[in-house]
Amino acid sequence: MTLPVAQHRPADRSALPVAGLVVAAWAALPPYAGPSLVLDPTVEVVDHVLPALVVLAVCVTVLAFRRRATAGALFAAGLLVVLAGFWMTVTHVPLLAQAARGEVSWAAATWHSLPGLAVMVLGAAWAVRLGKEPAAEQAAP
Repeated sequence: MTLPVAQHRPADRSALPVAGLVVAAWAALPPYAGPSLVLDPTVEVVDHVLPALVVLAVCVTVLAFRRRATAGALFAAGLLVVLAGFWMTVTHVPLLAQAARGEVSWAAATWHSLPGLAVMVLGAAWAVRLGKEPAAEQAAP
């Protein structure tokens, strides 16, 4: 017995990139809104703004080319989003350690750290969901 393979319509391909636009905006927010930390602005740009710009660029590119994107390209796009989220998460581990020692507030540490996790989860869902296209669609010219 063969189970039917779900076909991805262009609308299906838009949901995660649109969610990515929202998550990218959230990822860029902590340096400018919410509980603040006393950090060098360059650190905030490297930890939040640059990864958010990567996610934004990937999402806009996929939305622009969603009808022609191959499963491999969508999978690679998802991995780029995972990498941006991983960068954001890893760079905030010392901040969480500071919160555990009571050097910074947990509210600020959580506000600055959660977007990285959200970006990473979004990228993983993207790579798994959009990276699995039906074989017939992959073989099409």
